[in-house]
Amino acid sequence: MRTLLICLCLWASCSFLTAQNTNSIQEAMANYDYETALLLMDRETHTLPLLYQKGKALKGLGDNAKALLVYKDIILQDSLNARAYIEAAECSKSLFKYAEALEYYRQALNIKPDNKYVRLQYINLLMNMKRYRESLEESSLMAQKDSSATVLHMRAESMENAYGNDKIDLVIEAYRDIRKRYPEDFLSAAKLGNIYIAGNQYEDAIGVTEEFRAIDSTNIFVNRVNAQAYCLNKDYRQAIERYEKLLQEKDSTFQTCFYAGISYYAVEDFYPAHDLLERAYKEDPSNINVLYYLGRSCAKTSWKDEGVMYLETAVDLAMTNDSVMSRLYVGLADCYKMALQFKDQANTLMTLYQKYDPKKHRLLYDAAFVYYYQLRDIPKAEQCLTAFLKTRPKSGKGATQEVDSDGVPIIGENNRYNAAEAWLKDIRERRKKEDFFKGKVDTASVAPVR
Repeated sequence: MRTLLICLCLWASCSFLTAQNTNSIQEAMANYDYETALLLMDRETHTLPLLYQKGKALKGLGDNAKALLVYKDIILQDSLNARAYIEAAECSKSLFKYAEALEYYRQALNIKPDNKYVRLQYINLLMNMKRYRESLEESSLMAQKDSSATVLHMRAESMENAYGNDKIDLVIEAYRDIRKRYPEDFLSAAKLGNIYIAGNQYEDAIGVTEEFRAIDSTNIFVNRVNAQAYCLNKDYRQAIERYEKLLQEKDSTFQTCFYAGISYYAVEDFYPAHDLLERAYKEDPSNINVLYYLGRSCAKTSWKDEGVMYLETAVDLAMTNDSVMSRLYVGLADCYKMALQFKDQANTLMTLYQKYDPKKHRLLYDAAFVYYYQLRDIPKAEQCLTAFLKTRPKSGKGATQEVDSDGVPIIGENNRYNAAEAWLKDIRERRKKEDFFKGKVDTASVAPVR
């Protein structure tokens, strides 16, 4: 009897300590003291509820990699619990393991196909992975049962990215559907306005944004699109009125500063145009349109020298550097060669030589090779070889040496000239023999009749 009483006392004591420890864990979790909670958990048996708590604590400390391992352990023990898959998906997504996250969401949907949160996360992840055809299919199926603005936006955005301009009418109709169901939805108004602007339908963009402004005239996103539409529609006074309100609300985005600047420039109010365009220039100093309007504004105000500098910069940016074009043409010629498009290859080599790299004389030799061996165009091969031999450096003082793009003399250049000379001689001798057997007469060698 005494032994039994001792055992009961020990059991009660252990139970009390366990309960006390559990309470301490819950208290630490409630107070976001995750480090203490994890230390206390290490003293306990890792039951499923405790593992969920551990995963939450690790996520709270930003250690998503370890949290993912915990949720994987839970899945092994309880493979029919959707929560474990959802938590694993969230951790995987935070670690940019998108394919793994997608699979966990899919597993969760297999268990709970009607879970809206999981379905939305699944579609959103497909969109992040640019798998727009799949996200369109999923969002369209979901929209049949759920016509909330969130689902309809996912469908419209997926459609926009999947179809592009090929089926722009369907995209417009999708956003119009949102406008019809949810007139107070600002995002659909802004999206639709931007689509109209991209298609140069400025009146339509003004119409849809003004329709929304009748409900809420303070939304900054819609007002930006509205102001831009007025500017591009050349209604500069109205655009300025809109932009003034945006600027008063401390909107200093590139789009606002640039189009506001253009609007002021158009009405010949050059000082505010200069100030706004200078702010846009700080955001995008390599934008040729900004440099153009800023330079013109400077020229019409007190910053004449700066105006010259901005326009010179714009010209330099607009004129593609010859070295860049040379590299592009070299790549293009090689692509034509690999695609067995030899006529285009030869033409590209000649364009490269004549326009962008006139000192690289071996291009004539390379073109001759293509004309002769690939196209069987002997006359053009002969022309290229003749032109190439004319570039042969003269011996002695004043001789020129062909160099590469780094200015280093090309080794074996003389051998190439020797080869070209022998090749050209062979072409001409072959033609002379062919002409002889065909009965053609070399009139240059026949003495005149007296």
